Amino acid sequence: MTPLSIRMRRPPSLVPEVRARLAKLLDDAEAALTNDQEAARASLAQALCLLTQATENPLPEPSLHGGLVGWQIKRVLAFVDAHLDTTIHVKEMAAEAHLSLSHFSHAFKLTFGEPPLAYVTRRRLARACELMLAGDAPLSWIAHECGFYDQPHFTRHFHRRLGMTPQNWRRLHSQGPVD
Repeated sequence: MTPLSIRMRRPPSLVPEVRARLAKLLDDAEAALTNDQEAARASLAQALCLLTQATENPLPEPSLHGGLVGWQIKRVLAFVDAHLDTTIHVKEMAAEAHLSLSHFSHAFKLTFGEPPLAYVTRRRLARACELMLAGDAPLSWIAHECGFYDQPHFTRHFHRRLGMTPQNWRRLHSQGPVD
């Protein structure tokens, strides 16, 4: 095995039901693109949300060389999920894995395919989506509960990652009556 093949990770596989739902959403978006851009945006947003949720759930496979091992992955993920509402430093995550800061950062990126703080932000946004779907709490409260400094900070990260504001996402995914 070459060093390059060790570092390359397979993309997560999607279950057939998720793949079929994604294909339908993308087809709907393409069909609505010329006539109804808002409907196309809605379909694309749902597809993005579905894809994000589908790829977040499985635990990454422990790496053979240079990545985190199973117990480290579980400890770090549990630590992040337990502290989403506070400031999380990479050195705290490294301490959970019993690694130096530089070794942890490198191993984390090999294991998860993204830097530690990008992963934390993604988890915070996923938690925010869960809270928005669960009720009608103010976005400023949700931002605080998910560890963002304030609502504009939350909105900036949300828009960058999901392509729309949290308020628009909430409206799009609300369970209210359809006109």
